[in-house]
Amino acid sequence: MMSGLVEHLRRVEIFSGLSDEELLQLATICKPQRLPPETIIFEEGADGNELMIILHGSVRISINTRLPNGTFSVSTINVLYVGQSFGEMVLLGGATRSATVSTVDTCTLVVIQERDFAMVCERNPRIGYRVMRNMASDLAYKLRSSNLLLRGNIRWQQGELGKQG
Repeated sequence: MMSGLVEHLRRVEIFSGLSDEELLQLATICKPQRLPPETIIFEEGADGNELMIILHGSVRISINTRLPNGTFSVSTINVLYVGQSFGEMVLLGGATRSATVSTVDTCTLVVIQERDFAMVCERNPRIGYRVMRNMASDLAYKLRSSNLLLRGNIRWQQGELGKQG
């Protein structure tokens, strides 16, 4: 089981660059969790202290958005699949959840508690360094993407898009 889990962890982006020995150290703190379809894993704004990795299935990431009339609507912003992780922000300081995550179909997740991850990093700082570096790279990409979407939305709202020059 442990070698199979190491293989899964090897394909997780935030663990890129870690050796087999380092992945094995992480595997020892992983807890499997199986969830049925349409299960809310956590809600936007909730406190959290675990990172999750998808072993099987997929999850929907959604946020509450305010409509022009003042009401709120749930908007799906992403769907994640096998090998992808979510909840990483807890590794950066235990912030509240930035989105709601729910299962699309039956899912098997690997759950890593923040305190367990911190203990592994205390014993092996290289693991923490690689994971934080990979997370920084991923967050920079997401920030650039969000900026582009926001600029496009602002231009659209101001009527700039679609104008013929």
